[in-house]
Amino acid sequence: MKIASMIASLLAGLLMSRSSAFVAPPQINSRRGGTVSSTQKHNPSPTQLEAALSPGDYVMLIGPGFLQLVVAKTLKQAGLRPIVCAPQTKLDSFEKLVNDGEIMKDSTIGMPEVGEDQFGKLAAVVVCSENAVITDEVLLRVLDYKDKGQSPWVEGGLKKAICCAPVSEKVQKVKSMGWIPIFNNDAKDDNIWKELVNTFKSHPVSKVAEGKSSVIRHGSLLGGSVDGPECIKHVGIDEGMYKMSLEQYRDLIERAFDRYRLGTQLLQGDSINLKPPNQEKMEKEAFKKNEASKETFTVVDGYPEVDRSNRHSVAQAIAQVLLRDDGATPSEFTVLSKAIGNFQTDAEWDEMFKNPQPAKWPDPYAFEPEKFGVEA
Repeated sequence: MKIASMIASLLAGLLMSRSSAFVAPPQINSRRGGTVSSTQKHNPSPTQLEAALSPGDYVMLIGPGFLQLVVAKTLKQAGLRPIVCAPQTKLDSFEKLVNDGEIMKDSTIGMPEVGEDQFGKLAAVVVCSENAVITDEVLLRVLDYKDKGQSPWVEGGLKKAICCAPVSEKVQKVKSMGWIPIFNNDAKDDNIWKELVNTFKSHPVSKVAEGKSSVIRHGSLLGGSVDGPECIKHVGIDEGMYKMSLEQYRDLIERAFDRYRLGTQLLQGDSINLKPPNQEKMEKEAFKKNEASKETFTVVDGYPEVDRSNRHSVAQAIAQVLLRDDGATPSEFTVLSKAIGNFQTDAEWDEMFKNPQPAKWPDPYAFEPEKFGVEA
């Protein structure tokens, strides 16, 4: 049996229920490191369940993967209560990467049962596996889950539901962090992702006011650790993740995303940002005598990615959706990266959600390398 199929089968059984009890809720942290703040969202009335989440709300994160862990740390910094759900073998390996005892104490191998602390208090669910291991069957078991005829969600049902999935088309075939050379399941994986998204969209949780449920698309995932500016220090996972790949030089690419590509492009629907036909030719001609200028050009001033996403950017987008009222975000959008050395501000997220569009490709002939300490 293929590894992905084995994990999917394991998840399907684990997500039905689990017997171990949850621990008492840890104290909620306030905003640090430039992440989204729970105090900056709109304040819904206590009876308005289909709206923004509130501080202390539980969020079930269905994984596994590095993105799941970055999302967990980001949501905790935003004042929410992330619950990392993954097979026990994955949770054991995640502990050193998360470096957060409170998050790991709340982690689980399956859905809570009646009598456990989180049962009846789950406000949102985020499906955020990096690999194609969450089948439509697993998704339905999560969304329709009940124990002894009772729902694990808050009174009135889920406040928010998010399904993360890769964009349908990519120009750059970047391998996933869990890539293993002897397997090639690309076609099968594409079908699993397609069925997952279709099932999510057709489920009753998605047939409500826009903004309660969202499909968040992303490109090839990179970054997500702490080797970068101060804003990622408290929401990144351990630097050991940079080296957990069999691909040569992968750690350098991952680090570069955390240092230089923390900006976000937000595109409507399932999209990528293709280069203009003459972009590469213009860059080659403009920098043919200065390679240093060319390298600098691609890591400053919002230089966009075609189809790659920093895990931090995706995690920030998830937090923004959870903390905004219904109707404030598109029902399906894509998060791609661009070369900015910090997270977007709340005001910038406001504008991106209001007018989602790809970043403009810069003119290499107008670039002034002297501003960045490089001789022309």
